[in-house]
Amino acid sequence: MTPQNNSNSGLACPKIGSFNCNGMGNPIKRNLVLNWLKNKPEQIICLQETHSTPQVERDWKHSWDGDIIFNHGTSNSTGIAFLVKADAPNLHIINQRSISQGRATLVELEYDSLKLCLVNVYCPNNDDVSFLENVFLESLSRARDDHIIFVGDWNTVLNNMLDKQGGSTTHANSRCQNFLNDCISDYGFSDIFRLNRGAEARVFTHFNKKYKTQSRLDFFLIQDSLVNLPVCDTEISHGYKSDHSYISLSLQGSTIAHGKGYWKINNSHLLDQNFINEIKKIIHNTKEDSFDSYRGLWDVIKIKIKQFGMTFGKKKKKEITMKKEKLKKDIEDCKND
Repeated sequence: MTPQNNSNSGLACPKIGSFNCNGMGNPIKRNLVLNWLKNKPEQIICLQETHSTPQVERDWKHSWDGDIIFNHGTSNSTGIAFLVKADAPNLHIINQRSISQGRATLVELEYDSLKLCLVNVYCPNNDDVSFLENVFLESLSRARDDHIIFVGDWNTVLNNMLDKQGGSTTHANSRCQNFLNDCISDYGFSDIFRLNRGAEARVFTHFNKKYKTQSRLDFFLIQDSLVNLPVCDTEISHGYKSDHSYISLSLQGSTIAHGKGYWKINNSHLLDQNFINEIKKIIHNTKEDSFDSYRGLWDVIKIKIKQFGMTFGKKKKKEITMKKEKLKKDIEDCKND
């Protein structure tokens, strides 16, 4: 009997990498790192902190067998780039747009029938929420119907307990952290690493020897429609000549119609004591009921938390909107006085 082929080989299977290279202005380091990246299986690789300038584009292209999309910084700060492998015939770049100089670029691409928007991000390390607001606005407001993937060095973590070790118990860029968690909840994105690995995975992507801290600053945020693909997984592996790790994403499957996707709790609600108290009540009251098994009890608790979480989130969002509108009105009144 001929064995069945379960590889889904006829379906799109793009692989994407991302790496903060800690500056590649030095030509010796640049050649070493680019040669190292050539051996990676990913067809397109997003780089952050390249320290590239227009003057060295030709040197970069001479060392790389494929296309490069630059968003230059200076010779000693910022800069991002997309490295596209020459042996990726199914990958087609449709459009590209710089969102922030040396910090963010989006690329619209197709891999077979899969339409993607890949956003390469290198966040400032100053808790600048306006930068993230602009990145998400530019990416989400496009007319093209595709699946969005954000990736890069975010210079913050999504969960203080799971994604950092050493130093302060909270990350300094807390406003950006809260903003990202709100976007994940409100716009249907997933931290695919945490979704697949669960809370037990304590793996980090940035290591600071001086302060003896470890953080998961580098990660993919993907639209929930991609989570349902037969293969959707991410890996963290060793970096090279950098204090950051290399991260990668593998996708395999056919396109999926957009929908609401999975519901996920908005982590910022956990900072609200009223929310925590209500969750405790839900758990306590549900435990008083009779269940045939712990699994049945757990399933009911999850359903009730989801129902309450959705109601609470809508109410909270409405309150924030009303506050914003009142503030706008007060500002206009002040202008007219």
